[in-house]
Amino acid sequence: MQTPDHATQWTKHWLYDWGGANVDLFLVIQHALPDGWIWLPEVLSALGSYWGAPVVVVLLLVWRRRQVRQGATPPDVPLCRFVLGSALAIAAAALAKAVFALPRPFVLLGDAVYRAASVPDSRYTLPSGHSVYVGVLAAALWPVLGWSGRVGLLLFAAAVGWSRIVLGAHFPVDVIAGLALGWACVAAALPCRSRKSINPRSRR
Repeated sequence: MQTPDHATQWTKHWLYDWGGANVDLFLVIQHALPDGWIWLPEVLSALGSYWGAPVVVVLLLVWRRRQVRQGATPPDVPLCRFVLGSALAIAAAALAKAVFALPRPFVLLGDAVYRAASVPDSRYTLPSGHSVYVGVLAAALWPVLGWSGRVGLLLFAAAVGWSRIVLGAHFPVDVIAGLALGWACVAAALPCRSRKSINPRSRR
C-alpha cells in the first residue's frame, strides 16, 4: 500500500512530469532557438503579458463605440467576458501557484537554462501567468471572430506559450495548464453574463 507521500510523488511524476517528458520537451524547445533570436520570444512574452489587459479593454470599448455609431448591436459580451474572466483567472492562477508551489525551471535545472532578461514576477511555475492571460483573451474573443481571426488568435496564444518555455520561465505543462485555466475562467464567467442579459431590469 502506498503512503500519502508516495502517492503524491507518483501523481506528480506522471501528471506533471509526464514520466520525465516534461523536462525533456522543455530542453528541446529551449535549445532549438539560437541566442541571436532571443529578442523574438522576449517580444512575444511582452505582448502576451497581463499588463496589456488595459489596452485590450480600451480597444474593445473603441470597437463598441464604432458599432453603436454604425447602428449595430454593441459587442458587450466580449468585453464582459474579458473583464470578468481576467479577474477570476488572476485570482485562480495566484491560488494555484501557492497551492502547488512548484519551482521554476531554472531553479530545478540551474541558471544555464535561464535566458530571460527580467526576473519572473513569481517564485512558482504552475500555471504560466502569460498563458492564463492569452487563454482568457482567446476565449473572450472567440465567439465574435471568423475562422481567420480564430486561427490567428490560437497561433498568438501558442507563440506566447512557446516564448515562456524558451525564456526558461515555464515548463510545457505550465503553459498548457495556463491556457486551460484561462479558458475555463471565461467559461465560468458566462453564466453571470447570461443571467444579466435576461434580467428584465437590464432591458429598461
